[in-house]
Amino acid sequence: MKKLKFYGEYVEPIKEHIKTSTIRRHFDGKVGDEIPAYETEGNPLVSGRELFGYIKIRSIQYIRFDEIDKEIAGTEGYLHEDLLKEALYNIYDDLEESTLLYYIKFRFMPKESMESEE
Repeated sequence: MKKLKFYGEYVEPIKEHIKTSTIRRHFDGKVGDEIPAYETEGNPLVSGRELFGYIKIRSIQYIRFDEIDKEIAGTEGYLHEDLLKEALYNIYDDLEESTLLYYIKFRFMPKESMESEE
């Protein structure tokens, strides 16, 4: 089953619709998917802790690391692209300017709204 994991510091900005995208090295979802979102402690590539909602995929595009700009940073909840790039380096320490990444825009849906549809 697909799932997306986020560091705890990103959960509130996602819930408040400040962070409306995510950048990943690998992603196997498609537009329209509703994917469980988990808060994680430590490395989001390894652990998943608590379901906090669902992410509905709105768009997916490839970008190079060096294409990250202020607009992309803004959808990630950052004021400047350098701050976003630093955060990505903390997760993926082998990034180069030409590294291809998935830039995924989403809409957050609280888990309560999904449970009421069942």
